[in-house]
Amino acid sequence: MNPLKAFTTVYSYPTPEVLSIVKQLVENYPSHLIEEGWIRSSLIDYQSKIFDELVALHRDVLGLNSFRYRYPTYGSDHAICEYLVHLRLKEDKSLVYLLENDYEGFEERAKQRDLSVCKVRLGDDFGNLMPGVWFISNPSARDGNVLPEGTIERILEAGHRIVYDLAYLGTTDEREFDLSHENIDAAFISFSKPYGLFSHRIGFSFFRRPVPSLEANALWFKNIFGLTLAGRIIGEIAYTAYAARYKELQRMIVKDLAAETRLPLKVSDAFLLAHVTEEEALGLNESQRAVLQPFARGSRYRLCLTPYFFERAQRELVLPA
Repeated sequence: MNPLKAFTTVYSYPTPEVLSIVKQLVENYPSHLIEEGWIRSSLIDYQSKIFDELVALHRDVLGLNSFRYRYPTYGSDHAICEYLVHLRLKEDKSLVYLLENDYEGFEERAKQRDLSVCKVRLGDDFGNLMPGVWFISNPSARDGNVLPEGTIERILEAGHRIVYDLAYLGTTDEREFDLSHENIDAAFISFSKPYGLFSHRIGFSFFRRPVPSLEANALWFKNIFGLTLAGRIIGEIAYTAYAARYKELQRMIVKDLAAETRLPLKVSDAFLLAHVTEEEALGLNESQRAVLQPFARGSRYRLCLTPYFFERAQRELVLPA
């Protein structure tokens, strides 16, 4: 039996702070949102205030004001799918680039929509590639770490465009991500990973140009409960302190786990994850490789720590005799 209880897939941790807000909202839901929901005009701009609050929250680290077109989506995946269709239909099947071992959904969704996908290594010369659209997660789904400095700039300087998936935003120490370049087509923010709300499908998509297939979301097809919940979270959870709390728990979990298993585990920038670097992986013995094999992503390993967060939360609920 594998001694690691970590997940191979990233399933987010619904934190106690967020669960408390969900409970309060369910018990005291604004009834007028249901009563007036059938009147188009009453909710047509419902998301605008929440988008403005989200932009303000990340004013110093993102700079989202230059993205004129904003659509509420059912998580980031919905925005990814719609933009891939847009590329296929409106831009004559643009070539899609991905970094090796990035989020698997990029490749699957692109192939399902009959788009050509090319996976690229970080050390490759991006200038030798035909111009295309890159779908990139940063912090990266490869290992939960922010991409090496200069990666995004090299892609843009080579004449490519970027779709920026910020799924792990809110799970790291304070970081800045420069989205100002005109060739960054879009940026997606989700409440799934930082707040454990995967099943609620709360996403915010920002585009430089209109995406017609998403216009109906701005008008009618929006998740009112999810948007209301997002507004509460933005207003009630101290953003920086929240991430710092779970970064500290992550460090404790990884320290204990490394000591217990004698594996060279490292904390990732994103608090949900731990990883083994490519350099450390070279020194693993056969038994260590066997334990880590389910978590392999290319020449490194990535572990989702959600079960250990749950475990610690349960221990805290047990009162001493």
